[in-house]
This record gives sequence, structure tokens and C-alpha cells, in this order.
Amino acid sequence: MTLETFSAIILSIKNQSEKLSGLNSLGVDLVNFVDPYHDIINRCIKEFYGEDGLHWFEWFCYESDFGEKDFSKYPAYKMVDGKMVKAHEPGEIRWGATDKDGNPICHSILSTWEYLEQNFKKK
Repeated sequence: MTLETFSAIILSIKNQSEKLSGLNSLGVDLVNFVDPYHDIINRCIKEFYGEDGLHWFEWFCYESDFGEKDFSKYPAYKMVDGKMVKAHEPGEIRWGATDKDGNPICHSILSTWEYLEQNFKKK
């Protein structure tokens, strides 16, 4: 998938999400109306990048708020010897997701596209 197409998809989802949020604050619930469109987009992303790539795509859009979430407001945890331990305290500067070397991944449209293309692109 080209970066241009990938960006257009994400920006369309972001724009739609902002509009839905505004309508929702007025008491208008259109979730059932837009769900079929999300299903279509998810099927297309899954076709290009597989199930794991789709999870990263959804994480970028919805968990990281399109790369705009301030993860420094929340503690982070990691598994050590089968136990969850704090990895970071709130207030520390960090990204929402990193690779095994601690480098930030999926923190922008470009970095998410690059990550999916390098790691999940179906041949």
C-alpha cells in the first residue's frame, strides 16, 4: 500500500472519529451506522498486512489516538519473570510502543506505515 493511500485512510478515520465524538456529545449515537465502514477498512488493512498488522493499525488509530496520546500521563508495565512490574512512572517521557531495542514505533502515520510495510506486508 502506498503511503499516500495509507495516510488518506487514517486521516479519513480520524476526521470521522472527531465528527462522531462531537455528535455523541450532543446525544446522537451513530456507532451502528459507521460500524460497517470500519469493517470494510479493517478487511482491507488485514488483506494488506494480516491479522497482526491490523492490530497495530487499530492500536495506532484508537489506542494512541492517531499518535497524539500523551503516554507520559500513565504508568507503563512490562513482564519480568512472569510478573507485571512498572517500567515507567507517570511523567517520564516515553512512547506508547517501542521495538525490542526501545526505539519508538507506530507513533505517527509515517512510522506506522513503515512498520507495517517492513514487518507485515503480505508478499
